[in-house]
Amino acid sequence: MFFRFDTAVPLRWADVDSAGVVNNAVFLSLMEQARYLYFQHLGLLTDHVVPFVLAETTVKFERPGRLGMNLEVAARTRQIGGTSFQMDYEVRAGDEVLVTARAALVFVDGDLRPCPVPPAWRTAIEQFEEMQSGG
Repeated sequence: MFFRFDTAVPLRWADVDSAGVVNNAVFLSLMEQARYLYFQHLGLLTDHVVPFVLAETTVKFERPGRLGMNLEVAARTRQIGGTSFQMDYEVRAGDEVLVTARAALVFVDGDLRPCPVPPAWRTAIEQFEEMQSGG
């Protein structure tokens, strides 16, 4: 899988259990941070407001993470629909993939109801990911 964006995500002492293994729920937080940085990199976050919510995620744990590993998360938008978009992730320690994941995210209005993907977001994502217009 090819990713145009990746970012370092440091582990904290609180992220691991007594054996030094990364708690599985922590990987979701690492991907959340990478998603935020992905859209910040694209210049789409205004006043740190995220206009979408996570609707669904699937995570496959390939190998355990351990305290002291230098982790990075790769993120990409795979598809954009009318109100939602699909993202893929890899959490890596060097060349080793620890976790792969997919997420469905939905743009919402002030009442948390689905709303159309804003044209500026669609354009920026499609250009960055070199997608054909319309997903």
